[in-house]
Amino acid sequence: MRWPDFEKLLTQDEEFWRDHQEFLEQRGYLLRPRYCLDWIRSWKGTGIYPGNFEDSLYNPRAHIIDAIRIADNSKVILKLVKTTREEIPIARYLSSPSLRSDNRNRAVHILDFIPLPKTDEKAFLVMPLHRHFNNPPFSFVSEILEALRQLLQGLEFMHEHNIAHRDACWYNIVMDSSGLIPEGFNYASPWRHDNLIPILFHGRNRKAVAPVQYYFIDFGLSMKFDDIDHRAYVKGRVGQNKTVPEFLKDIPYDPFKLDIYQFGAVITRLIAWYFDLEFLQPLALSMMQQDFEQRPTPSEALKHFEAIVSSLRPEKLDRRVVLFDDSFKARFTYAMRRMRRRLLRCMISPRNNLRRT
Repeated sequence: MRWPDFEKLLTQDEEFWRDHQEFLEQRGYLLRPRYCLDWIRSWKGTGIYPGNFEDSLYNPRAHIIDAIRIADNSKVILKLVKTTREEIPIARYLSSPSLRSDNRNRAVHILDFIPLPKTDEKAFLVMPLHRHFNNPPFSFVSEILEALRQLLQGLEFMHEHNIAHRDACWYNIVMDSSGLIPEGFNYASPWRHDNLIPILFHGRNRKAVAPVQYYFIDFGLSMKFDDIDHRAYVKGRVGQNKTVPEFLKDIPYDPFKLDIYQFGAVITRLIAWYFDLEFLQPLALSMMQQDFEQRPTPSEALKHFEAIVSSLRPEKLDRRVVLFDDSFKARFTYAMRRMRRRLLRCMISPRNNLRRT
């Protein structure tokens, strides 16, 4: 969607939300002032740049919008979904009380289900407002490992309940950022607070507010089977990742092993983004094997992951991670520190001491 003309009141997609603002308020959810029927542009007549006003921010996605739950003043997301898809029953099933009680359940919590008025073809799913799991970036190795542990457990949990996500990819992973950003953030401008003041993360990290909770979202492509005996191969290219070998070969595939490949690609992307995560490469490679039948189950991948983590020294877990796109100075300093540590280990190793004698 292009940036809207400030002189035009709403984009075409936003008009849908304006038309349902009163209905949603009656159901307990308050949209931003921009979507009220009597909205008047707050910048009108001020001579100030409209982008400095919160109600100038347009909604970035047509079928999703943020709102306030009136009952407790909490921020939520409303998602418009088709009732003919499996997304609603699967998402609501994973949010049932019996399944929510399992800590391994990493499916985003569905807070409410609201049928669209005058039609049975669409409905709103209500869920907490969360933030992409890599924004802001991780600060410590231990933070990344905690996220991966939770998400592997989440895949294990879904597969145990015969649910294949089929889009367990980079942009479908979020975190509860309430501890990291207690003041909250603006959904339409996530690098700023609601008052449009930039968010400053200096001195804040996930380790200090651990454990941060991570979740899978968007079950629009998911499949649920009755039991393990009724699982079946499927065909078709789905999800964000287009490099899946089954897609390129155009062959029937196991949707559960598709999840494994997709999440292995998430790990690979983290390795590419951050220095010093190469120890996760064997896990990622095993999950992204060309032959999907050779890929591990989530339980096997989790066992592999825990074996890798248990082999790491405590100081490795506490080590800061550095983004590859950080400044040259930061990357150079990090490389020099690593080289210095390696030289020191070589100088004091028993083998070198024996050689001196």
